[in-house]
Amino acid sequence: MIFLAVGTQFGFDRLVRAMDEAIDAGLIAEAVFAQIGPGEYRPQKMEYVHSLDKETFDKTLAACDAVISHAGMGNIAMALNLNKPLLVMPRQKKYGEVVNDHQVDTARKFEELGHVLVAYDTEELPEKIKQLKTFAPKTRVPNRQGVIDRITTFLAQNTC
Repeated sequence: MIFLAVGTQFGFDRLVRAMDEAIDAGLIAEAVFAQIGPGEYRPQKMEYVHSLDKETFDKTLAACDAVISHAGMGNIAMALNLNKPLLVMPRQKKYGEVVNDHQVDTARKFEELGHVLVAYDTEELPEKIKQLKTFAPKTRVPNRQGVIDRITTFLAQNTC
């Protein structure tokens, strides 16, 4: 089963609709279960809910074979912690989905590190869905000391 998760604060109709179209075109044979948030588009080709409580979300994520998601850090971190193949599509400012392109930046960095596949637009989604079937994410090793060092440097430079 593929778990489509787009967050709960905002809908992501562009991704949900593209997934429906991919299923309809036969690009996805396995079942898809979607958490679609408060978007307006209602999927026709997959089972969906608007939101899930944390326990159900966690169980669904643990049970799925692969994840397709917006490029939110929570979903990325959880999928990587479970070593799930992950395809992200970042919400983009030009579509009015976010106020800046932070998800594009996040997706690009995790893609460079080999942790995720990225479809930057719906036209890229079909090929990335094919790649998802064999994609194995590189293991993420958090750089805790690097974060501590950056915070320490920032605080040292910005204190009175």
